Amino acid sequence: MLRPATTRYRLRNAVAATDRTLVERMSRGDEAAFRDLLARYRSTMYATAYAVLADPEQVDATVADAFAEARRTAVEFLKSLGTVSGWLTHLTRLCIAARLPPGRPTT
Repeated sequence: MLRPATTRYRLRNAVAATDRTLVERMSRGDEAAFRDLLARYRSTMYATAYAVLADPEQVDATVADAFAEARRTAVEFLKSLGTVSGWLTHLTRLCIAARLPPGRPTT
């Protein structure tokens, strides 16, 4: 019998492997993989952007920009050891910062 912590670790690794597979497929132009990644992370990215921007139109544009950047930089990301969720959060924060007036913190 597996201990709960071991099961959680394995599930987390399985999700990470699936996420990375989606990014690999997206980097080769697979639109279904892009849509799957969008479906999986859009709400998290939206919440991150909304916490700072609070304007739904700006938030939607920010998330769209972050996903466009993800599509553009997927090959470079795959060379790293980072997580997909961390990478997408980072891209979202960069896109938030680009919409803020100079000097306003993102957090």
